[in-house]
Amino acid sequence: MRIINIPIVFLVFGVGPEVFAMASNTKRDSTALIEQLIKSPPKYQKEFGSYLKQAFQTHYLQIYGSVVCLFLILMAHGGIINRVHYFEPRNPIKFVGNDGKNSFTLKELIGKKIPTLRDQAICLLNPFLFTGDLQTMYAGVRTFHSRDQLYFGRQILRMRDGGSAALDQVISSAKFRSAKPESCDIPEGQKKLYLGKSTRYFTKKELLEQDGQQSKRPIVLALHGLSGSSAEPYCRCLMNPLFNKEHFDCFVLNARGCGGVNITTPSLFCALWTEDVREAVKVLRQRYPGRPIFAVGFSMGSIILTNYLAQEGDKSGIDFAVTLACIWDLRASSNRLESHFLSGNLYSPRMTKNLLELIANQKDELSLSREFKKSYSRENIRKMDRLSHFDDNFTSKMFGFSCADEYYCYASPIIRMNNIRTPLLNINSEDDPVAGGFDVGALPVERASFNPYITMITTTHGGHLGWFKPNNVRWYTEPVSQLMAELYSEVYNCSAGNIQVDKHSLPADIPISEGKLVMKTFKS
Repeated sequence: MRIINIPIVFLVFGVGPEVFAMASNTKRDSTALIEQLIKSPPKYQKEFGSYLKQAFQTHYLQIYGSVVCLFLILMAHGGIINRVHYFEPRNPIKFVGNDGKNSFTLKELIGKKIPTLRDQAICLLNPFLFTGDLQTMYAGVRTFHSRDQLYFGRQILRMRDGGSAALDQVISSAKFRSAKPESCDIPEGQKKLYLGKSTRYFTKKELLEQDGQQSKRPIVLALHGLSGSSAEPYCRCLMNPLFNKEHFDCFVLNARGCGGVNITTPSLFCALWTEDVREAVKVLRQRYPGRPIFAVGFSMGSIILTNYLAQEGDKSGIDFAVTLACIWDLRASSNRLESHFLSGNLYSPRMTKNLLELIANQKDELSLSREFKKSYSRENIRKMDRLSHFDDNFTSKMFGFSCADEYYCYASPIIRMNNIRTPLLNINSEDDPVAGGFDVGALPVERASFNPYITMITTTHGGHLGWFKPNNVRWYTEPVSQLMAELYSEVYNCSAGNIQVDKHSLPADIPISEGKLVMKTFKS
């Protein structure tokens, strides 16, 4: 018998019979008392109170034991205690300090400064959210409007293909109120003047003032999750301490069609479309030369970010990146998502519904695409209740793939993670019902260990972008913001951030030419 089942055995064969006996002996008396209480509450209120008091005094050991036992069961089978597993590369890169003399690995920095991220570190999560599903569902239903309140100024980025995305910058409440939305010009191709209570367009004067700003403040660029925006609570909770406490300049890239952005071409976004990130990094580099740029991705944003880093190699323009709830293998995660009862009947339909609402809002522009018009019919939409169905009909066709499965194969970061040459910290929960865990091969910690730039952290619990502690603050908020601040202070404050890497430890290039595996030649 597994140790994990000991609390159940104790409850059934220890306290359980005692509680059952107590209930049996008092069943007749308690039933009669409750019936009288319902008929005439004022008369029997005092008697009922004394009955409860007597019951607790007589059987407090059994009751206390039952509560303790239930707590142990939840701890054993659920996710009350969260444990960190740290997977360091076999030969990790070293950061060179500002003095140019001292060098250290990411693990050494975390060991000194960020104890929450150390290997085997533990923390207590919300006891009422003791499974990955409960953490995930809670993250989906709570908006936390009154917490992590931030204000954003928006600039529309026009891409080379004519598309539009929004770059939102966190600004102070005073600056937000210094210009009324009515005084802001609506950018070309956009229809909405009012973007909500906490977001407005920058004025032309404000945009001009940003160019060439003399500041050393570090920059962080965030990429939100599927059909999300800068307003997402999982994003705000990290931007808040980075902006208000660590004094970063914080930006969020809203994908095409998201966050109130009107599309200007008949296409949206996908996990392999990285041109918008490339343009955002270019804009930030030109506007703020010499300042370090960090990046953070959430879920879908993590996939896009890791694909971008792999495509760009050592020319990514990003100094350090963090990915949260990244989906490394889209096929494995999709199979897990839609084969399990709860995720297949709750998460997948919910995400599909959000995407259907998104394309309904952008239908006029999307209808310029022949492929979109073929798939967008009332009958087809009615049948669409899975994320893979949506990707089959829309996402894959928009970007030239034959089906969702082909799209998932090409868009999975796992196939190109060897090419990443930017320091990357990835954090996944092992009980994530959306991304999947070790059980479906969705966490490539072994393969990542061959790339000195990639550090993998997994946690035993947390769900998909949950990680709620007992006070409902997300666990990753404090350590990730502190880590970025420490890296800036130790490495990027006075220099461009030098990195030492043993080139012999880099992953070998796979000998493939024109799609064929090339045999190595050996001299005799």
